[in-house]
Amino acid sequence: MLNSRVRDLINTQINKEFYSAYLYLDFANYFYDEGLDGFAHWYDIQAQEERDHAMLMRTYLQNNGERVVFEAVDKPDKSYSSPEDPLHEGLKHEQYVTSLINTIYKAAQDVNDFPTMKSIKE
Repeated sequence: MLNSRVRDLINTQINKEFYSAYLYLDFANYFYDEGLDGFAHWYDIQAQEERDHAMLMRTYLQNNGERVVFEAVDKPDKSYSSPEDPLHEGLKHEQYVTSLINTIYKAAQDVNDFPTMKSIKE
């Protein structure tokens, strides 16, 4: 069993990873609409990577005897006026998600949860 704060943060992170996938698919759709298929394809790949992160966290919770709690995934509510917009938004979002991952790592560190710390680093 995991520390309850660590467990809750990971459950929340699963939702954030799925939101990231939605956001990156939204970016991909914009780029496809603009005829920028290379950027669109790259964001399709990024969306899959975010889904993979969510599934790894789900498995981690399950393997530790924890219940996975799925929350509603927010709809990306973005409009873009230029191709630079999703790129800037993507960077900002990645920085935000990194801060959330760092919070999980710190919470695990605070309770000497070395397996979670190792899992987060991978």
